[in-house]
Amino acid sequence: MLDGIFGIFGLGCGLYCLYAFFMMKTKKEINTTILLPKDARFKKCKDVDAYCREMSAPLLTLGIIVTAYGALDLYNSYMGGIGILFLIMFALVWVALIWFFVAVRKCNKKYFGV
Repeated sequence: MLDGIFGIFGLGCGLYCLYAFFMMKTKKEINTTILLPKDARFKKCKDVDAYCREMSAPLLTLGIIVTAYGALDLYNSYMGGIGILFLIMFALVWVALIWFFVAVRKCNKKYFGV
């Protein structure tokens, strides 16, 4: 019954990150849910263009890797047989998450003072 729940969650989170990346690149909208802490306000950003440039690579990377992980987990849950590739993707998700959180913290401190 719970087969693929992490795959669905991963796929949803990855697609949401890709959506946030798209909005940031096209409309210069900073997604407050993913990128900003609760006490930061979008309008208090010192340089929106620079923030978007610095955060685009970590956000895009996280979105692609988590989306791929979700799809791979769903495939593994229902079709099976991917073995070591699943472990590699799981490790990549953690590396991408750590890189993303370090980048978010650095940029938020730099551009929002938070």
